[in-house]
Amino acid sequence: MCAAGCKPAKRLRVHFLRGIVPGSEHIFDARRIAVAPAAGKYADGRFTVGAIYTANGGVERYLYVHHLGGIVTASVARALVGAGLRPVPSGAAAPGAKSQPPPDFVLATEIEAVETNKRFGSEQTLHGQYFTMKSLIRLKFTLLSPAETPLYQGEMIGTEEEPPAPVAKEVFLPLETEPAESLSVAMSRAVGALMLRPELHRILALKTGGSPPAMPAPAP
Repeated sequence: MCAAGCKPAKRLRVHFLRGIVPGSEHIFDARRIAVAPAAGKYADGRFTVGAIYTANGGVERYLYVHHLGGIVTASVARALVGAGLRPVPSGAAAPGAKSQPPPDFVLATEIEAVETNKRFGSEQTLHGQYFTMKSLIRLKFTLLSPAETPLYQGEMIGTEEEPPAPVAKEVFLPLETEPAESLSVAMSRAVGALMLRPELHRILALKTGGSPPAMPAPAP
């Protein structure tokens, strides 16, 4: 913590990118799911999750997230809406609020790991100084019945790497240059991947006449 405090730090404003996982939208019937606030080490407060490194390996700037739990909770709710489900807040209703039917399921999320690093190289290209960047987030999801009986539990890992891996002899330019965007992609992939789990397709009702979406190829 002291080392992180001795260097300039940059807050990563992470956000959800809807539809980034192919086949994760418009697949379920409108079941009501209570979304519990995301928990885990990185859910509340400020945490350093990586850094920007210079070509000689020194730290140019540390990178941190702030109250990531609220961002992940909102992202999960948006992904559920995109998939056709009806997310509702967990817990008791606010005083004076109209009574609502109980949810069909409860979804809990735990943030297990978050990391993003950008490393500059010494090479110069037509598009500026060469760099590599990798972001990773690992989320554990637990789907429960209203009686809190576990129905499904699994980990989703989202990653984003720059520049993209070459295909044959074709080299690609980076798609993302900012660590915040790179981590946003990783988080959105982890959240969106949950909607493709076959276990969830057996528990939740796919749209009438629909077929399970194809699982995407693993990220490199």
